[in-house]
This record gives sequence, structure tokens and C-alpha cells, in this order.
Amino acid sequence: MNLTVFRFICFVIIATFLAYKGQPLIHGNEKAIDIIINVFAILAGFLIAVMMLFNDVDFDEDANWRKNQLRENAQNQKFTKHSILFWAYLLVVFFVFIAILFKDTKYVCWLEYLYLWLACISILYSFLLPNDLRKMRKRKFNKLMKKKLPNSLK
Repeated sequence: MNLTVFRFICFVIIATFLAYKGQPLIHGNEKAIDIIINVFAILAGFLIAVMMLFNDVDFDEDANWRKNQLRENAQNQKFTKHSILFWAYLLVVFFVFIAILFKDTKYVCWLEYLYLWLACISILYSFLLPNDLRKMRKRKFNKLMKKKLPNSLK
């Protein structure tokens, strides 16, 4: 089993446990709900800014078409991963809104479990974002150094 699948399974288990334990704590707690809305709205805006700042759209004109195609595929995968995280943030806010609308129905508890579960998954994946950005920056630096270093130092 690769690391991505293992990580996803672990995150689902952790999020399920936290949502199960946390739902009674947020049920009817307007301050907690407001905090969730504010945090995830801010995270969504922050992630869009990060995606724009770190989205590398420059192509290496010295590379052949195959290298550029591989690079584009890798960039697209990263952008897709960050886009999914962005949509997860927005879905948390959306489900909180729906839970508020249906607060006097029997479905509110299930909606609370759902948005807490999604919030936990999103936060866990958010912890991985700084390392992804660091790796991306390091890869760009190494590529630049490979071009700029004199042959005697390579």
C-alpha cells in the first residue's frame, strides 16, 4: 500500500473518531459554529492565494516536449490536489450553512457529523501543505542551480 492511500485511510479513521466525539460539543453551540465558518472561509481564501503564488506556469524552453509534458502533468496533479482541498473548505462552510437552515429537523445531527468529518479531513490535509510548498520551492531552486552552476561545481 502506498503512502497516499495509507495516509487517506488514517485520516478517514481519525476524522470519523473526531466527528463522532465532537458533534455533541458543537450541537447548538453557535460560537463553535461561527468559529468553524470563519476558519474555513479564511482557509479557502488563503489556499487560493497560495495556489496563485506557487502555481508555476513557466515552461523550460530549453527542455524537449516530453520533459515539458511530464512537468505539466506533475503541476496539474498538484493544482488538482490543492483544488480539492479548496472545495473541501467550501463544502464545510456549505454544510454548516445547511445545518443552520435545518437546525430544527432530525437531520441536523447528521449534517453536523458530516461537516465535522469533512473539516477534520481538510485540516489534516492542510498540515501537509507547508511541506508540499517547501518541496516545490526546493525543486525550483535545484533546477535553477543546475542551470547556473559552473560545470566545475556540478
